[in-house]
Amino acid sequence: MAASYYLAVDVGTSRTAAATSRLAADGSLVTASVPLGRNSDNVPTSMFVTNSDLLFGDAAERRGITEPQRLVREFKRRVGDGVPLIAGDRRFRPEEVFALMVGWVVDSVSAREARLPSAIAVTVPAAWGEYRRQLIHDALAHQGWASVTLVSEPEAAARHYVTTTELPAGRALVVYDLGGGTFDAIVLRREPNGDIRVVGIPTGLEDVGGADFDDAVLRHAIAVGGVSGDELSDIGDDRIALAAFRRECVDAKEALSFDSEAVVPLLVGSGRGTVRITRAEFEQMIEEQISRTADVLADGISASGVALKDVDAILLTGGSSRIPRVSQLLSERFNRRIAIDADPKAIIALGAVRILSDRAGLVVAAPVSAEADVEEEEETAAVPPAAGPTAPVAATPPRAGIFGRKRRAQTMAFAAAGTVALALGLAIPAATNRDRGAVSLTSSVLEKALGIGSAHADPLPSPPQPTAAPAPPPLTTASGSGSPDSAFRTPTASRSTSKGSSSTKAVGPTPSSSKSATAADAMASSQAGTSGSDPTPTADPTPTDPPTTDPAPTDPPTSDPTPTDPPTTDPTPTDPPTTDPTDPPSSDPAPTDSSVPDAGS
Repeated sequence: MAASYYLAVDVGTSRTAAATSRLAADGSLVTASVPLGRNSDNVPTSMFVTNSDLLFGDAAERRGITEPQRLVREFKRRVGDGVPLIAGDRRFRPEEVFALMVGWVVDSVSAREARLPSAIAVTVPAAWGEYRRQLIHDALAHQGWASVTLVSEPEAAARHYVTTTELPAGRALVVYDLGGGTFDAIVLRREPNGDIRVVGIPTGLEDVGGADFDDAVLRHAIAVGGVSGDELSDIGDDRIALAAFRRECVDAKEALSFDSEAVVPLLVGSGRGTVRITRAEFEQMIEEQISRTADVLADGISASGVALKDVDAILLTGGSSRIPRVSQLLSERFNRRIAIDADPKAIIALGAVRILSDRAGLVVAAPVSAEADVEEEEETAAVPPAAGPTAPVAATPPRAGIFGRKRRAQTMAFAAAGTVALALGLAIPAATNRDRGAVSLTSSVLEKALGIGSAHADPLPSPPQPTAAPAPPPLTTASGSGSPDSAFRTPTASRSTSKGSSSTKAVGPTPSSSKSATAADAMASSQAGTSGSDPTPTADPTPTDPPTTDPAPTDPPTSDPTPTDPPTTDPTPTDPPTTDPTDPPSSDPAPTDSSVPDAGS
């Protein structure tokens, strides 16, 4: 019989990764990345809707080449906005797609391991408040995973970092997490007793990420290529060509993390030439956004009360953090050591599974007394432990895979009750964003060319309550781990082994004269930026407070949003809101007119 294991799933805006942990024969903890794709451990965060099934990851991307209107991307940015989205002829809520993606990973790993995991952790942005965390928990529970631990992404990255790099007592670690759709920052400090504790309040931005950098390249290529709105309108029905053009822009952006220039084939318009983009031009396109992340990071450090001289390192995580300008700017501004992992995507899943193992009391160095086990459990577990020796969690009750015969009908019925709208494989921007400013020229042009909106005349039913979902043993909790009081203990007596991620590489402050030397070496073996991602903004219904002070919602939504005006398709949003709703909407959010200025404005 296969040995028991724990599983962590990191559903990013553009890429999804997973990691497992288990006890070795000598009592040490062994963690490893799980190969989800054919050519890499992580896969695109994508879902493709067929007439009778759902495809995820690489398979979804392959099918989406010829049928982009059935491909769902960027749904993580949409969690909590309550606006229906459509893929093919089916409707989904973004949090439902998130849960389906997690379910696919769990089923894939379970098939490989020949058994279900004993416990599951799922990572979420540090900036998410209780409202969106609860949406994810409920959606996961409906899929059959009622007992799941939600772990803050930057805290998970820090947990992995301290297994490979010594962090002295009293010293702080700052995590800079720039992913495909969001930016998170968090400050942690090692206490004298060995705990790693969050200091201050996690902060971040929800409108800065790799998808926004994709937009910048797309706008540049259209402007330099001289593609007019009329030309785009002429090929408005050729979504395949438009989607292919988008992918070329993404590929060029990723190449610029390693090369000094890249070429984008102009697959739209009458010219059919190429557009050359240099790294300097690209860095100029994104300089303002990168500077905003540095400002937020500085504010987070200041609010934490940690002196900059006490910061041991700034840890870069997330695919977009591999852009050379990021490490250079941070080094110039903070004059602190920059730590870069060879695979910044994998470390989040690897750290999350370690946190899950810590809380379960899974890490032991040698047989110890029951009393000692209970004491350790009380310090690290998220829920009070039972008396007696600590033991790994019992396996989750078996369930049919979400794509097996028994689950397929249920899954597709659930999917049909949800919401996802897309064009070019891009989710349509939220119609509830009342404060949205003028969108980019590219967005305006593509909207006019496509002439596509999401017809949402009928309200969606309320999401099913997860009361009937099977509940695994209640060892873990669904609460997040990003509060100021959260901490994790790093076992010092045990030997831990990590597979699937190279050790973190630390680089010193980078002189301003060198644009790319800081991060290029550490990035040579992995993909850059976001792969195949297309932007979709998150619109939270009633933002009032910064996301880090988001209280738990007091009243659940009374109904689903029923937009009256179909929103137009905007593949290149530039200004999504950055705050997290303090309460779920008390009434149907009325969509605003998402019209855009003329191309010349």
